[in-house]
Amino acid sequence: MNDQEPTGLGDPVPEPAESAAPTTEPAAEMTSEPAEPASGPAETAGNAAAPAVASTPGAPPPGAAPRALGYLLAAAGGGLLVAVLFFAAGVLGGGAAVASPSPAPSAGPSASPAPTSSAAPSFVDGQVVGRADAPVTIDVWADYQCPFCRLEAFAFGGALEREFAGSGLARIVFRDYAFLDTRSATKESQDAAVAARCAGRQDPGAYWRYHDLLFLAQQGENQGAFARENLVYLAGLAGLDQAAFEACLDDPAVRQAVLAETAEGKAQGVGSTPTTIISGPGPTQVLRGFTQDWSELADAVQRAATPGATPTPAPTPTPAPTAEASPETPAPSDSASPGSSIDASPTPTP
Repeated sequence: MNDQEPTGLGDPVPEPAESAAPTTEPAAEMTSEPAEPASGPAETAGNAAAPAVASTPGAPPPGAAPRALGYLLAAAGGGLLVAVLFFAAGVLGGGAAVASPSPAPSAGPSASPAPTSSAAPSFVDGQVVGRADAPVTIDVWADYQCPFCRLEAFAFGGALEREFAGSGLARIVFRDYAFLDTRSATKESQDAAVAARCAGRQDPGAYWRYHDLLFLAQQGENQGAFARENLVYLAGLAGLDQAAFEACLDDPAVRQAVLAETAEGKAQGVGSTPTTIISGPGPTQVLRGFTQDWSELADAVQRAATPGATPTPAPTPTPAPTAEASPETPAPSDSASPGSSIDASPTPTP
């Protein structure tokens, strides 16, 4: 009852009721089972008896078939899920489930979309960005050595271009107020402003590339950041012809233009940088120092564009220095915003 002779492929194992009795024969029979199928067609009797033996205790464990069926069902379910996702994405069914993001080309001409607040500026020429017929003008007075001018340019310069120049509401003009080198033997404020104008002479769009590079290279005031060799190096980064650029640096007319614009700013009451003067159909708006938040700047542009709006305080003209005035007295300002200031007139360079 406990031992049976093997009869081919379906060697029985001990019956479950008596499996507790330790014997060595079942182990031997179990280890010999994998080698039995290799015996080939000679064991035809054993092969014929295999279907009947499959239901004996020697058959595969009871959980094997349900597990295999579960794997098949999981694979089928995964395939069904992938098919559903492809169908939803328009891969199946000819793409009818989802509309194409790009409109089909038409034979007739299509109208250009109306400019939005994020559109690129429609006009760039040297120190000016924006349409020539824009109702509002934003004059940004700055010195390339002024750290708050640098912060203002990086924080809000791009937004001004997108929101107001790009929409056609305003044109932005960068104005040179080169004054932080007034008491310095080197003239780095003037030199940087001259270099930016020389970039604009080669390519109207290159002015703003060089403008950004100057602020990026800024390292304190009169510390050598804008020495001639550095300015020429930046010209190479901006893609300029360096020989023509250096010839322009030596052009006295370009330096005189920087000095004249600085004097113009002083006459308009610009005594510190940055100073932003916004003019239009409405009252002129004046913002001194670093803009504390975007809404302050955006509201000022909207007021300048609206006739009858409430103006901000007008700039106070800076008086010319006298013999009695202390050279360390800061220029008057109507704003507590941080900025660079010095009470001294720019000294023309012979």
